[in-house]
Parts: sequence; structure tokens; C-alpha cells
Amino acid sequence: MSMAPDMRAGDEDRDRTISTLREALVDGRLTHEEFDQRMGQAQTARTYGELAVLTSDLPDAPGPAAAPPTPVPATMPEADLAPTDKHNVRNGWAAWLGVSVMVNVIYFASWMTSGGSAPSYWPIWVMGPWGAAMIIATISRRD
Repeated sequence: MSMAPDMRAGDEDRDRTISTLREALVDGRLTHEEFDQRMGQAQTARTYGELAVLTSDLPDAPGPAAAPPTPVPATMPEADLAPTDKHNVRNGWAAWLGVSVMVNVIYFASWMTSGGSAPSYWPIWVMGPWGAAMIIATISRRD
């Protein structure tokens, strides 16, 4: 999809053009002075035409009007989750369980050494918010 030269360019278009110019500098196609001049022009360019002029003499320079990226849905069904996403959720729950066991062991040890009077159940302040966040994360991944 090509854009008309008089259409307004966006920040991504300017960044893409500057990346192309940077590659041309590294390849030795531009001097530092040319790069600095063109980069300044790219940063102030308003249209695709102004950006295209900056890379028109460079070989295989992708035009600043590249097709926009394909949108990705914000949430994916669990079946579409990559194995690493499922693994990350599982690891989050495993960490929550491990910490929950640890704070309960500390709680019960302090209870047994305090002479029998039960202190307030403080592990809930560790397990509760973290568990709630994990529930929200798990449910949001299942949409």
C-alpha cells in the first residue's frame, strides 16, 4: 500500500526513515555530515514525500510509507496462548503458593513460640493481594 506524497507522516514514519539513514551511514553510503543533515530533515518532515526524498538515492531503501503492522487482539483465547504465556501463568501461581506456604510456616512458628496466644493472621496481607492479582491475570488470559 503506497501513500500519497502529500499525506501527513507520523512519528513511526520519521523513525523508520531515520533508521534507514542510520543503516546507510553504517554501510558507508552517507557521510556523517549527510546523515546529520538528513536526520534533521527527517525529524521535521511533515509528509511522506519529504521523507521519501531523504532515502530516494539509497539502494533498497524501504519507503517511509510501509504498510501498517497487522493489529493484534488485546486478549487471546487460552488455546491461542503461546506455551511461554501458559508457563508464565503457571510459574506465577507456583511462586504465590511457595510464598504462601513460607509465610504460613513463619506465622505458625511465631505462634508456637509466643506462648500459645494466636497473633493476628498477618499472612493474609501477603497472600490476599497477590492472589487477587493472580486471579485477575488468569481470568484475563482466558477471555
